[in-house]
Amino acid sequence: MIPSFRAGMFMKSHKSLLRRIHNSFFHRLIARSCFEVGQSYHDKPLLRQKIAVNVSQFLNEKGFQTPLILTKNECLEFWVSMGNASSSIGNRPEVYATKGRGIIDFLHTFWTPEVQIKDSLLELGCNCGANLYWLNEIGYSQLSGVEISPAAVRQMRESFPSLAQRVPVHLGAMDAWLKNAPSRSVDVIFTMGVSMHIHPVDNFVFREMTRVSKKYICTVEPESENSNYVFSRNYRRIFERLGASQVKEKIIRRQEHPDLGGYIGCTARLFKT
Repeated sequence: MIPSFRAGMFMKSHKSLLRRIHNSFFHRLIARSCFEVGQSYHDKPLLRQKIAVNVSQFLNEKGFQTPLILTKNECLEFWVSMGNASSSIGNRPEVYATKGRGIIDFLHTFWTPEVQIKDSLLELGCNCGANLYWLNEIGYSQLSGVEISPAAVRQMRESFPSLAQRVPVHLGAMDAWLKNAPSRSVDVIFTMGVSMHIHPVDNFVFREMTRVSKKYICTVEPESENSNYVFSRNYRRIFERLGASQVKEKIIRRQEHPDLGGYIGCTARLFKT
């Protein structure tokens, strides 16, 4: 019989190996095709890429937690601890604070005229508030956010002090916040590169988004990207199963939006709730 601590070490090592294999396989087959210059999964997908994406989306949408992905608690720990010393440079609050206005100009154009300046907007996973800042610059004033990282909320007070005084940002996990939010209490709920991090065991979050939204839900997400903490989904399929109806969609392609960097390959969708 293997001593319990050795068995634990073996299982941890085995799981780590599976994750490395998973990351190598899926990132090479899927992520690269979405985000590298000159190639897009949406334009020229290979058969093996289609299969990999369909399998990943099925598992994630059905709520399966395979040994290849982080657990919900591991994901929470990763995002709660996200700070300016994180190895995930693009998610560091101080880096996120320098985010340009381009993606918000795209968002504003995309959801107009359905979403109006006077509508109340809630961003789930707002980091330090850069998106909210640019929305405010355009003229949106009824803004709020939910953010799990204390460092990001502190960065908001440093980088956007005036905004931080006027815009409420709720510190905590979005699933917990949404559960306690009144039904139809905000006009528009939106996520940008955040729904992709919602763990498969937390798929109920999409139901809560539909319940809390009074008018629309907007997602700007990479629907074919998959890794141990990124979960591919088809958001039209998800929200239409919950009773919402898709109003419009647009794939962000490099040819049309060369300045949108990490959002290339993402699909923007607007749903009426």
